[in-house]
Amino acid sequence: MPLTETYNIALIFQFSVSIVVFTFLLFVSAPYGKFTRKGWGPRMNSLGAWMLMEIPAAFTIAVCAWIFRDTIGWSWIFLLIWEFHYIYRTFVFPAKMHHGRKTFPLTMVVSALFFNTINGYINGVFLFKLRPLTDPSWFTDSRFILGVLVFFTGFSIHVDSDRRIQAQKPAPGRYIIPQGGLFRWVSCPNYLGEIIQWFGWALLTWSPAGLAFAVFTFANVFPRGIFGHRWYKQNFPDYPENRKAVIPGII
Repeated sequence: MPLTETYNIALIFQFSVSIVVFTFLLFVSAPYGKFTRKGWGPRMNSLGAWMLMEIPAAFTIAVCAWIFRDTIGWSWIFLLIWEFHYIYRTFVFPAKMHHGRKTFPLTMVVSALFFNTINGYINGVFLFKLRPLTDPSWFTDSRFILGVLVFFTGFSIHVDSDRRIQAQKPAPGRYIIPQGGLFRWVSCPNYLGEIIQWFGWALLTWSPAGLAFAVFTFANVFPRGIFGHRWYKQNFPDYPENRKAVIPGII
């Protein structure tokens, strides 16, 4: 099958899955973290699960960069930005989490492995093979500059939010009302940061693959933010009334 056809099928699949995932997660909370519950099959240690789930995204796009090294041009800069995020996501973030005896459903691990492989593939194929050859002028284009600013703003938001959660959390499995940073306005600024970050990626790469990832990120984390906000309000009678779920002042 021609590369372009394979890419298009994978791209359409990812957009389609986003619709299914968003609809499903509006009604069913993903069973990990504060929503851990029985009935989702075998489970594994959460530290190993996080690392295992994220590695394919970093590995697959790197393989694409190697395979298409003759046409990569200046697109290696995109690879550096991508890997910067996934080094944090695969190794730094899990290492800082309060794991204790937390576990993660294997069904979700397998699903994430599959998605991250597809996602790394479509981004890698487009950026290093199908995208018109990137030249240095792209890096002074307003779309790239704005995209980089948006990307790293989102990254900073979710890293800061993760740090505050871990610093304030008394112990694994115990929860408090998070304070400081964007927690002043929303219950789940970490999800807001991820959404902002990957729409920044779509802009700085100006690619349909980047947009597909941004749309999926929204579909995956926005409903969880709604559930998380609802959980805080149900479990903490003194929860701040002015906080929204994910988007300040809106929802």
